[in-house]
Amino acid sequence: MKVLRRLFVILVLIIGLFACEKDNVEISLERDGNLYEVTDLVSFYYPKDFELNANNENQKDVRFIKDEETYIYTTIIDDTDNVLDELPQLYEGQLEEDGAIDVYYSLKTIPSGIECYEFTGLYQASGMKFIQMVYFTEEASYVYGYQAPENVYEESSDTARQYLESLTVHH
Repeated sequence: MKVLRRLFVILVLIIGLFACEKDNVEISLERDGNLYEVTDLVSFYYPKDFELNANNENQKDVRFIKDEETYIYTTIIDDTDNVLDELPQLYEGQLEEDGAIDVYYSLKTIPSGIECYEFTGLYQASGMKFIQMVYFTEEASYVYGYQAPENVYEESSDTARQYLESLTVHH
């Protein structure tokens, strides 16, 4: 009986290990994504199976859509005298003002070498969860985000994060 119990525990651990490995899928941005450039200032990748919002001609605010999922890029020009170190807190407040709850942020260095703030939260009214990479400068904030319904978000957020971390600001 003890042998069967040990075999069962080992089998469960092995299945759990393989299940965890499957969740952490690495993608090739060049193969699986399309490069998008905002003039010569900003570039990033988005998934090939998403469509650029055809109604948007303003490169400072673009959307890539597939079913209920959306990647959003926005440049927010800052003509205020806000202190750079306070911008993450102010942006968190703006998200909450826009109806987001459970907003959290942390500073991380992404592969392009820039330090971005990663914001996560939920728009309560629509049920859309989001993750955003935000690069703050004294002149502008560069926001690249992903949002989807909670069930889709949970399945896709690891892949979305890899695309969001492709944000490059050439300054």
